[in-house]
Amino acid sequence: MSNLSQALTDVTQAQSLGLTAFALNIQQPDAWWTHTTLQLLFAAAAQTGFKLFFSMDMSTITSPQSFVPLFNEYAASAAYYTYNARPFLSTFRGGGASSYGAWASALSALHPSPFFVPNFDDWAGTNSAFTPEFFQGYPILDGVMAWETAWPAPGETGNVSAAQDEANIAAARGAGNVYMMPVSTFQSKHMDGTNNWFRRGGLTLPLRMAQVLECGPDFVELLTWNDAGEGHYVGNIWPEAIGVDNGRVGALVDGYDHSAWQGLFGPFIAAMGIGSAEMYPAPGDAYVGAFWYRPLLKGVDCEGDRYGLGKPSGWEDAEDVVSVAVVLSAGSEGVSVKVWSGGGLVGQFEAAAGLNMYQVDARQGRQVVELVSSSGVLLGKGVGSVDVSDSIEGTGGVCNFNYQVVGIA
Repeated sequence: MSNLSQALTDVTQAQSLGLTAFALNIQQPDAWWTHTTLQLLFAAAAQTGFKLFFSMDMSTITSPQSFVPLFNEYAASAAYYTYNARPFLSTFRGGGASSYGAWASALSALHPSPFFVPNFDDWAGTNSAFTPEFFQGYPILDGVMAWETAWPAPGETGNVSAAQDEANIAAARGAGNVYMMPVSTFQSKHMDGTNNWFRRGGLTLPLRMAQVLECGPDFVELLTWNDAGEGHYVGNIWPEAIGVDNGRVGALVDGYDHSAWQGLFGPFIAAMGIGSAEMYPAPGDAYVGAFWYRPLLKGVDCEGDRYGLGKPSGWEDAEDVVSVAVVLSAGSEGVSVKVWSGGGLVGQFEAAAGLNMYQVDARQGRQVVELVSSSGVLLGKGVGSVDVSDSIEGTGGVCNFNYQVVGIA
């Protein structure tokens, strides 16, 4: 991000979906680009009434003390998100429970005192639920977030589950604390020898939305708006963010716009706002929908990968499918969802009012989804711009496991 126009675009688009704030991942508190980006985003937020808060990236920050000057600089801003009149503060990975004493010291020096909801993933809560005893042991916490519950665990072949989130919510509330539940799509990275992996998505996004509406957590964090390097972006990818790593990020995202996922977030956020377990399109809209698929079949030969990396780890967990999510208005009847793959009709489903999700096997060739009324009228359609193939020639010579995301309009 290099100018105010980009910041305003990100902020206003997020606002249009109903998002309240951006969680700003801070990796290097002292870097010049950190300060430049923060100045732009806080200026944009101040102009629009949007909010921002810090999520300190403890995979790169060496000590909790190192972010104190940055927090002191921005926490009093009118654009900084507050809860119970306190500036909200979270974290990403590392530097958690094992350095609790440093956290307690750093936070005690902050005025005003932050509302602290970290991801203490070095506790057992990474792979199992938090417990009442956990909260008793770390009294500076106002709540917790369990980042890893957003996806199926690596190597897991089933769908994402909310079981751990449910236990976390119960434990947090039992201690008088809050729980922030994450929502995401999938992950894919193809950068170098240690950053070449795939984490299945499939129906993760709509399943996670339904789970959130059922669980009713105190906060929800969307992972993420713009992380092009890991594939689970839903917002804008600015050139400055992909002009590194010898253009490898650009090779992964060019032609892979994920903004069609945004259409699902409006109904989801609206449902959360009224505490409803059902999500519907905005008044006046008959439906919103999207579908997504990987252009590369999992059995693809990636020996000729442009970057010499071959297949990502976790490729075995991938599914050669077309995933579809459609949200129909209340009272909708007689709407069929038709999925065409490789020129053939591979699935036809009768959709109901609210959120519908489907998954069918993908074939090589063009991918198309149609919404059709009971009288045969075409209500909406989406056509994939990249065909499914068993050759990396179709993806520019890159073993790219990124999703094509297509809106239904």
